[in-house]
Amino acid sequence: MVKSKQRSEISSELTWNIEKIYSDIEAWESDFAQVKSELQDLGTHRGAAEKSASDLLKAIEAILCTSEKLGRICVFASMRSDEDTRVGENLERDGRAGSLAVSYSEAVSWFDPELLAIDDETLDKYFKDEPKLSHYKHFIDDIRRSRDHTLDPQREQLLAMSGDMAGGSNNVFNALDNADLKLDEIVDEDGNTVPLTKAFYSKYLRSQNREVRKSAFEKFMDAYSGNINTFAANIDSKVKAHCFYSRARNHESTLDAALHNTAIPADVFHSLIDTVNKNLPIIHRYANLKKKILNLDDFAEHDLYVPLFPKGEFKFSYEEACEVMCESLAPLGQEYVDIVRTGLDGRWIDVHENEGKRGGAYSSGTYGTDPYILLNWSEMLRDSFTLAHEMGHSMHSYLAAKNQPYVYSNYPIFTAEVASTFNEALLMEHLLKTDDRHKKLYLLDVYLDQINSTVFRQTMFAEFEYEIHRRGEQGLTLTAESLDELYLEILRKYWGPDVEFDKVRSSRTWCRIPHFYYNYYVYQYSTAFAGAAALVEKVLSGGEKEREQYLGFMRSGASVYPVETMKTAGVDMASAEPVEAVFSLFEKLMDQVEQLLENNS
Repeated sequence: MVKSKQRSEISSELTWNIEKIYSDIEAWESDFAQVKSELQDLGTHRGAAEKSASDLLKAIEAILCTSEKLGRICVFASMRSDEDTRVGENLERDGRAGSLAVSYSEAVSWFDPELLAIDDETLDKYFKDEPKLSHYKHFIDDIRRSRDHTLDPQREQLLAMSGDMAGGSNNVFNALDNADLKLDEIVDEDGNTVPLTKAFYSKYLRSQNREVRKSAFEKFMDAYSGNINTFAANIDSKVKAHCFYSRARNHESTLDAALHNTAIPADVFHSLIDTVNKNLPIIHRYANLKKKILNLDDFAEHDLYVPLFPKGEFKFSYEEACEVMCESLAPLGQEYVDIVRTGLDGRWIDVHENEGKRGGAYSSGTYGTDPYILLNWSEMLRDSFTLAHEMGHSMHSYLAAKNQPYVYSNYPIFTAEVASTFNEALLMEHLLKTDDRHKKLYLLDVYLDQINSTVFRQTMFAEFEYEIHRRGEQGLTLTAESLDELYLEILRKYWGPDVEFDKVRSSRTWCRIPHFYYNYYVYQYSTAFAGAAALVEKVLSGGEKEREQYLGFMRSGASVYPVETMKTAGVDMASAEPVEAVFSLFEKLMDQVEQLLENNS
């Protein structure tokens, strides 16, 4: 029987070394106390903006200094909690860090309104009086861009104080999805009774044994159905919170509010939805191709993810995956690859699943720390792509932090997924060089699945997310029944007539997607894939100039707005062209599959 290990059973070399952030809890508590004390001192800078350029500079530097320390406190607490979500003291520490972050927001809530109160003439004079202030010009301009959406200091403080309350639904989802979800057992291909874990669910869903994948799908979704009304009430609460903040800050919609922080035009979002909907027949062709190859009369949702060409299936051990990934990243230069190897050897990565560990994968860390990666390795080829994906995030963080000061060392979500998807695409291009026909067919199927999962499925999620927020804006309550009905309707539209969906279980995927709590996050997977695909083409077909353009994008952090950053790398994300190009690529891949099959018939 497959059984998840306890964390103590896993080799330390395969766990992340977050002791580099804090050697022990006492050190964390010391920084916690220091930041808590500094929050009171930040109030002494009130009124700095109207006094002088030097006073404004001191206020900015004090705020950013405390913010940097707070980042380390929060990252450490969150990562320690994710190692085993059942450990109460770690959960409590993570909660304290979250509350401290809310207190920080309260303590600096006066700053933006005061900065906005300065007239342009005075601010221009400040830049002349204090040359060091120009270092923060983009930072200041970005705040002043929000003039119409920033309230007076008292109301800003009130909104900041609501942060803990507004974040409650995320905590509820995390507890439900990771700590309290009770998964059943299934019978695997060999007749063994095995536990159905979140990490191994995808493995069973890709089983060549149809009964195994059917059982895995049904029992997995039944576990969520047992808490369906709680999930519905929870996501309704989150949508209402988004609606509240949108109205409070005078945005036209929740979408405009969500996109405002990174200066993304709403047209980018709507263009994505419209372009994908226009090309839905291509996705329907994909479903029909899968149905034909599998030779199924009743093609169901649990059949969507099974590999079409199992003869070519292969996988890598974690160690092999690391080496192959490094080989695939060679077009980015030796220095890039050397940094990746430093991370692999330096315990950036928490590799294996253990009892109570947070599911999924992510890249974390903050300014002044290593970038860290959480994995749940399950010995599947997709894990190799997940490793490359998260390493893309981590390298983005590393290069931005090395080349930007703290104030610009982060990067917006919109560009975050470009770096990760870029690495996945490089890995795929590297693997597709094989001469083995079976492997090539298998990889083409994997590539098609990646595009479907990263572009089409995420756009489907984005459309669902847009609709539930639209309903929230109309004052409607999201119930389990209405969410089920909406999700099933969109699901059927995207996949077309060749796929049969379980009216109950298929309709409830919405309740297990954590990204629906992230406020219009998922559409960026789609735009990022389109942008990354265009950049990969430029790098692989170009030379030193194209590589440096891409690495320049990685190094830029938040020093430039994301759409402009992508333009400097050579891609215009405000146009429909990158998404249309993805559909062209998708059709070419299907053509290659059909040609390989015809040549062997």
